[in-house]
Amino acid sequence: MKEFPRVYLVFKNLHSLVLRDKFFHDPIHRHTFRLPSLDKPRKLTSMNPQLKSLIELQTIDNQIGELEHGKAAIPKQIESGTSGVKEKQNQLLEAESSLAQLQKERKDIEIDVIAENDHAAKTKTKLSSVKTNKEYSAILVEVDAVKEKILALEDRELALMEILEGKERELIPLKVNCKEEEEKFNVYKLKKEAESERTEKELEVIRPRRSQAANNLDVKLLEHYTKVFNAREGVVVVPIQENVCQGCLQQILPQQVIDVKLGEKIIYCEQCSRILYWKETKEGAVPK
Repeated sequence: MKEFPRVYLVFKNLHSLVLRDKFFHDPIHRHTFRLPSLDKPRKLTSMNPQLKSLIELQTIDNQIGELEHGKAAIPKQIESGTSGVKEKQNQLLEAESSLAQLQKERKDIEIDVIAENDHAAKTKTKLSSVKTNKEYSAILVEVDAVKEKILALEDRELALMEILEGKERELIPLKVNCKEEEEKFNVYKLKKEAESERTEKELEVIRPRRSQAANNLDVKLLEHYTKVFNAREGVVVVPIQENVCQGCLQQILPQQVIDVKLGEKIIYCEQCSRILYWKETKEGAVPK
């Protein structure tokens, strides 16, 4: 092997350093070359299968929760729908009650008229047995008083008859409105009952998928999921956004953020114990 003088080797090394320094400081070259950086986007490695199952389980639980919540609300919606029917029914009952009261009053007047006519007739029979003009005059006064009372009762009966006719006319549209409201409610009720049945069928399809997703998890991991699920209103697996846990909205440590983005292992939020994952962008790369 050919040996070079020591001075030559030193000169060569210095020349290399100068060239490298010029390369990095030159405005053209420094934009075309970069040393590898951890901040640059990088493709995700294969996601941890357990993390995939956790995300799937959370997605299914979200669907189940939404369906169950909607189904649970249906009885209250049906009950709320009866308010319109009850309002129309109450209006009809009130009108019918008022009409019945007036009819009873008219009936009582008729009975009173009959009683007063009997009274007048009996009083007149006394005229044949009186012996003095004074007694005769007193009976006539009594008969006239009864007649006036009968006239007043008959006037009241006529007034009631006019009121009753008006009330009976008002009753017709109230009955029609009540019937229409009942029919409308029955349609609404059938629709809601069908919705409840349809929701239950959807749940029957989803629940086995949930069991399958849960069976794919390690026992301890499933226990942790269940514990946090019960403690955190069903929200266990959450993404991070701008280095913040989307469950408790607390900042995540930088090293945890890196681990979450890699997706190779299960990472827990130190604040709320939820399981964290990185939601890929459309390009499928992890941004800075």
